[in-house]
Amino acid sequence: HDIRAQKIGFILQEPFVFSGTIQENILYGNNDYKGFSEKQLIQLLKKHDLMELLDRFPQGLRTHLSPELDTISLGQRQLVAFMRAVLRQPDILILDEATANIDTVTEQLLETLLEKLPKKTTRVIIAHRLNTIKNADHIFFINNARIVPAGSMEDALHLLMQEKRGS
Repeated sequence: HDIRAQKIGFILQEPFVFSGTIQENILYGNNDYKGFSEKQLIQLLKKHDLMELLDRFPQGLRTHLSPELDTISLGQRQLVAFMRAVLRQPDILILDEATANIDTVTEQLLETLLEKLPKKTTRVIIAHRLNTIKNADHIFFINNARIVPAGSMEDALHLLMQEKRGS
């Protein structure tokens, strides 16, 4: 594996899971924890406050996943991708509608966990709902194939109100 690839994490609206267990899925491509036992991985998940996510699966780390058979919901797939990304401690984390299939309570939990990522982690959040990006340092709108800098959340809301008045 290319070491640079480990520096980037992805959580997509429709994340990919591999045939195998949740343990195999969340450790995929992570050389830091390659070969971890179930016990070691549980300790690691506790350290990163991810056990509440794992508890949402019937057999925990041993829950079997299959991309073809829909053995888990789309929201659960996002949780697997989330655990995989957080354990990487990436320099760049790309979230593309990462909470679209998750309830509000779980979304709040995920936001709390994202805040615990190292300060070096740059988050690129692609979202339609403004509450998903409320804490962003810089907001950009993509409109008619143009990228429009919107600044802070306050600036973005002001820009949206101007656009509504102009239409």
